[in-house]
Amino acid sequence: MRVNLFIKSCMLFFAISIINNTFAQDANEIQVYGSATTPKYTTMIELHNNYTFTGPKFNQNYHPFLQTLEVTTGISENFEFGFYVFTYNNNGKTQYTGSNIRPRVKAPDEWNLPIGISLSSEIGCSIDPENKEKEWGTEIRPIMDKTIGNHYLSFNPSFGISFTKGTYLFEPNFKYAYTASKKANLGFEYYGNTGTVFSPFRLPEQEHQLYAVIDLFLHPLYEFNLGIGKGLTDASNGTTIKCYVGRRINWRHPKTK
Repeated sequence: MRVNLFIKSCMLFFAISIINNTFAQDANEIQVYGSATTPKYTTMIELHNNYTFTGPKFNQNYHPFLQTLEVTTGISENFEFGFYVFTYNNNGKTQYTGSNIRPRVKAPDEWNLPIGISLSSEIGCSIDPENKEKEWGTEIRPIMDKTIGNHYLSFNPSFGISFTKGTYLFEPNFKYAYTASKKANLGFEYYGNTGTVFSPFRLPEQEHQLYAVIDLFLHPLYEFNLGIGKGLTDASNGTTIKCYVGRRINWRHPKTK
């Protein structure tokens, strides 16, 4: 009963967002990764929705609706493979804006490391919705996390590399979550873009956003994240809301050979 109510609430949420031309942000997927990979014989399907109510100071009317479909499958105990499909909606017109593939490997549990560690790499193409120009690039995302009692910490010091433009950007992400109950975590997430690795932007030109977030665990097969973010610099989007819903599919029993 609770799961059905949850699904209906999410569908209503998405319908309202589409009607209002909602959810956007420069990032197609606003998420801090944990070190754990998708279990073997499991596929995770996620829908990411991002909407910016007010854009950066130089363009406060910027607020298109971005949706991203993410599908990830566990290949082995320590390796997963995923892909993304990006779309952009502005004034009721939805456009395809690129795709990425994403392999990720995790440090094996038998190493008994004091923190969780994995490495993700996204490779693909993005399409500018205005001028249709294509940009090929990759993201290298080291992932480190740790759970201490009811407290969870994750740090993703990501690097965005554009093959087309020849730029190297440092894009750090951080998450803190407190286990408020068996069904919910409360916390905050930080997303930044400080500019090129060896020549950072001036502080007003950097992007820094802080989100208040909630993670719900209403059923073992579902995940839900909702966050409201505030830009901390002139170049950051002003007020942003983001949401993603995930569904796990166990397509083969782990003990089956």
